[in-house]
Amino acid sequence: MKIRLRLALVSIALIALSLLVCGTLLLNAAANSSVSSAEENALSELSMLETSYQNVLRDVSDSTLSETAQRSLALYLFRQYLSADSQFVLIRNGETLFNNSGYAVETLLGGAESATVELDGKKLFLAAGTFRSYQSEQYQIFLVRDVTDVYASITALTWQFVAICSGAFLVSAAVVMFCTFRALRPLKALQQNAALIAGGVYDKRIEVHGKDELAELAGSFNRMADAVQRQIEAVTATAEERKMLLGALTHELKTPMTSIIGYSESLQKTRLSKAQREESVAYINRECGRLERLTQKMMRLITLTDGEEIALSVQPANALLESVLPTLRATAERYGAELSVSDGGTAYPMDLDLMASVLINLVDNACDAGAKHVSITADTGRLAVQDDGCGIRPEIIGRVTQPFFRADKARSRRQGHAGLGLALVSRIVELHRARLTIQSAENGGTTITLWFPAERQ
Repeated sequence: MKIRLRLALVSIALIALSLLVCGTLLLNAAANSSVSSAEENALSELSMLETSYQNVLRDVSDSTLSETAQRSLALYLFRQYLSADSQFVLIRNGETLFNNSGYAVETLLGGAESATVELDGKKLFLAAGTFRSYQSEQYQIFLVRDVTDVYASITALTWQFVAICSGAFLVSAAVVMFCTFRALRPLKALQQNAALIAGGVYDKRIEVHGKDELAELAGSFNRMADAVQRQIEAVTATAEERKMLLGALTHELKTPMTSIIGYSESLQKTRLSKAQREESVAYINRECGRLERLTQKMMRLITLTDGEEIALSVQPANALLESVLPTLRATAERYGAELSVSDGGTAYPMDLDLMASVLINLVDNACDAGAKHVSITADTGRLAVQDDGCGIRPEIIGRVTQPFFRADKARSRRQGHAGLGLALVSRIVELHRARLTIQSAENGGTTITLWFPAERQ
């Protein structure tokens, strides 16, 4: 059962119970009051009759009268005090002198002073009073009061109570259902949006109204959905990037692997001269080296796409240059280029290994571009690599940091490059929270500068 329906039913049950208990208590109080009032009136009437009759008997009775005369006198005087609202029975010394009720009241009471009985479809209140005259005669007066109307009014009041309570219950139930469903409407929206998120729809949000707990819950859910959407988008982007990288790597591996397989089969199945074998082995070695560099750069680039923070510490520029200079000089010598380094004694917040990878890739790219002189300049806030190579056409400068982008595809394939160097450099610079700028002109050389944030120097 849904919580809003369960809450509404519990509230309605409490309302019904409250109406039943309060109404029953009030009805019982009203009924008891009505019955007690009727009985008290009857008893008061009996008491007054008994007192008045006893007094008049004392005043007019005469012992010289005969028994018949005394009985007639007692009956005459008794009739003078009767009221039209009640019926009475008068018994003198065990003899019934008067009975206009038609009931054996003494038997019905069974010795009790008062009682309410039901006879002939009527509710009758019976009461008894006893006294002795000055002549020691015993008189018993019984009152019979018809209280059927009193009980009928109680029954009518009960039905009125049932009707009023039923109406109040129905109205209250409708109001409770409406208010509960309206108040808990955000929970329905929360359920629907959670189902949408579970189904892969991440851009739906709950409308927040008011400042109560449900509104706060809706706001928290919206913030959670925003975080989930951002995370999903980040994961999706990373997955797509890795998918693209792996797909491109597969494509890049296809040609060298085909050549390697071809040369290896020639070595296995064809009789070759010593020069041909050496040429084949050299080609296989060269292609394997290229594949090794390609896969290492690929794995490095994939590793740096997770969005994780790297530990940075302020390191002097000369420490970076000393760690990487042997490799850079070897690269420059292999290409017949001249390498110069200028250190202004500055320091950068960096990871030495990653920044070394940046310089190796930049110098390697410069040499590939036909540079005869490559210079590295380290001064306050920036690290620059300048060359006098073939340069980059203006229209493609914005694309050279994309993975597998190559301005000259034929030259890149011949030299064993897959276009991952600047993509790796761009990602490392991003992780350092630095900025990368490229200034170049076709046949006019290239300057690539890393700008470190001043507040982190």
